[in-house]
Amino acid sequence: MLAALTASMLLGCGGGGGDARSAAPATPLDPATTGTIVATVAFDGTPPAMQELTMGSFADCKQMHPGAILAGDMLVQDGKVRNAFVWIEDGLGDRVFATPAEKVVMDQQGCLYVPRVAGAQIGQPVEFLNGDAMLHNVHGTPKENSGWNVALSRKGAERTLTFDKPEIMISIRCDLHPWMQGWLGVVGHPYFGVSGADGAVTLQDVPAGDYTVGVWHERFGRRTAKVTVAPQQTASTTFTLTPPSN
Repeated sequence: MLAALTASMLLGCGGGGGDARSAAPATPLDPATTGTIVATVAFDGTPPAMQELTMGSFADCKQMHPGAILAGDMLVQDGKVRNAFVWIEDGLGDRVFATPAEKVVMDQQGCLYVPRVAGAQIGQPVEFLNGDAMLHNVHGTPKENSGWNVALSRKGAERTLTFDKPEIMISIRCDLHPWMQGWLGVVGHPYFGVSGADGAVTLQDVPAGDYTVGVWHERFGRRTAKVTVAPQQTASTTFTLTPPSN
């Protein structure tokens, strides 16, 4: 299995795209003309029960979890949804935004992706890190960007990639531990976030205007909402998600 995995990595490592930092200067932004969007991701109904992960014969993974561990794909608490990706889908026009130098980090801890859901701007470095003292691989299967499959053979090993096209969302797996699932959203601007336990995402310094805001969840699907931002004001919207159909 290890030999086959190594061969597939050698053949399939696309690197995820090159440095896609825009050559155009960032569009000037006057803070006096910007506002804030607060999006809350709520859930209607009784949350489905999550599957308990079966780690099989992987004793080195199981021993890091003294109790049962759930899949983590449907985290709902007090009617609020965690790990939903929220972003401005439309309305920014041809504005250009500076690419952050700060890395987005997706770790592999306890044979799980941490965080499970993350976001980055086009061209922003994304570091995939192995926090476990064992072999993992990071296998991304995007549809718009280049695919990749890299081995992280020891604790502290990392690989940093950038992405040159927007994409909602990129699936990230570990072929050695098939229950390991992560997700990465890539957008061309800084107005995105992942909901926490309170279901909220705050998008700050948004230029005044009319927008379509989107939400994505791996099991509860996608929704959009229209939001108008006024200077120095906060616009609020609530997405109400429902149980998956299957």
